[in-house]
Amino acid sequence: MAGAGTPVPRQSCWRRWWKAGAVGVVCVLVVVVGLSLPGEEEGETGPPPRNARTVAAVDLGMGDCLVTQELLELSPADSRTVGEVTVADCGSPHGGEVFSRVSFVETAAENEDGTFRGAAQAEDAARAACAEEFAEGMTDPYSHDFTVRVIHPASSEEWTVRQSAACWVSARGLPEYCLVCETKLTDDQEAFRRALVPYTRAWAGRPPEDASLGARRAWASTMGRGIEEAAWLLRGKPELRRLGPEAGEDLADALTAQIPYWREAAAAKDPEAHEEAVTEAELAHSAGGEVARARDLIGLAPVITE
Repeated sequence: MAGAGTPVPRQSCWRRWWKAGAVGVVCVLVVVVGLSLPGEEEGETGPPPRNARTVAAVDLGMGDCLVTQELLELSPADSRTVGEVTVADCGSPHGGEVFSRVSFVETAAENEDGTFRGAAQAEDAARAACAEEFAEGMTDPYSHDFTVRVIHPASSEEWTVRQSAACWVSARGLPEYCLVCETKLTDDQEAFRRALVPYTRAWAGRPPEDASLGARRAWASTMGRGIEEAAWLLRGKPELRRLGPEAGEDLADALTAQIPYWREAAAAKDPEAHEEAVTEAELAHSAGGEVARARDLIGLAPVITE
């Protein structure tokens, strides 16, 4: 979990999820993982970023903060294979932050002889690796309404230059906030974060908006499994049990209320039915304040969605 706020999903579903969950208090939670980003896509204006400069995607590294408007003006595919991006100081307005680079060595992105297998395979390998890095490495991924994205090589020529992908997260409420900065957690807070890792990993792997229905259905199945695992961990963590049901059991119950809708999304026969089921899953979770109460109980700040 990051220090104070929530990572970014897309406006059509995620934004409504958080909005619906805010009943007098800023609603909290993950998740997971889609793409027109709330905040960014609305073309928010403000002071210009400090020390803005152009950087080759191959040179992006942990902690680089991205000025993302230029990426949003590209097609989804081009934004994932862009050669250069604009970075700026993290203390000035920005829409995304690089949290890792993942290697393609010995992954499905390369052939047995180490040559480039294809852009689709590179994207799949990058999204899976970045979701894992995000879930395991972020101190408080539930602090902002978030979307995890990747930039990866798309040709054999690019493969010879960079056999790795940049993992970045875009989130609401980031103008002068560092999402990827280290935050020290207490034992209770760390137990909470660890219990939600399966959920975070699943959401962070959300396919892009131009993905096929098959890919979206597979992701919905992954979400259902991630929720089941997270709920089991929330109910079993001794650090959370001693704090009372609100710290784990109530949250687990709220999470599992989504499962029927994720099953509907996984079985959907058309994109519209899939999106409707995903929206219902998000609303089912946000209808109560279980996450906000759990976070407050263990001393974590409310989620930032604006």
